[in-house]
Amino acid sequence: MKKTVLLIMVCILMQSCNSKEKDLAQITFTEKYDTFFGDIPNVLDKDYSIVDAQLYNSYKSESEKTLYFNGVDLSGYRDEKGSFGTNNVRFEFSKNDSVLNFYYLTLYTQEKVKKLIENINNKIGKPVYISTLLSNPENSKPDALLWADKTSFYLLTGATQNQSDFVVFNKKNITIREQWLSGPFQYYENYLEKLEQKKLKKEAYSYKNFIDEMAKEGRKLYLEKYIKP
Repeated sequence: MKKTVLLIMVCILMQSCNSKEKDLAQITFTEKYDTFFGDIPNVLDKDYSIVDAQLYNSYKSESEKTLYFNGVDLSGYRDEKGSFGTNNVRFEFSKNDSVLNFYYLTLYTQEKVKKLIENINNKIGKPVYISTLLSNPENSKPDALLWADKTSFYLLTGATQNQSDFVVFNKKNITIREQWLSGPFQYYENYLEKLEQKKLKKEAYSYKNFIDEMAKEGRKLYLEKYIKP
């Protein structure tokens, strides 16, 4: 009888562990695929990857258990749950060692986008870089925002649009960084490259120092596009 009760308790505990929500803010990019999802529904997109299909396997999930950031629920949908417009997240694991390298959250509900921005600001601090869609950045809301902490980059694009994409990856992954710090974030990638080439520290050479230098060299577009975070 005691063995039966003990077995039931063990099963309940195992189910509880497998059912636990994945808080995206707690991801360290050391997680292994074999133990990551538990009983959380997910689908492998065969031969597809947002990064590189030869290097990564991409798993998509619309489960509420994967749509948390720092305790805030980001699940939701635009028209009908499960159809196009349902908030979802993709996790990309290396084909070489099955370690998580990247995740990509797609939000179709502006309410959740605003909650995400507020939450990141509370957890990490203000963005290190922002850009807008309009030519007059001072009179428009940021559409692309970039945050950074000691280990990861956090990129949000389409913040003012019907679809917003939130991408997070480890700073050490230069391949992903060079691919994703492009488009609206290209100037900041140029700044990081300058830091590395000249072996400079951010404390001594800020992004504002960089764009002022670019402007002096005649590349005034850097300064025209600059918005203080």
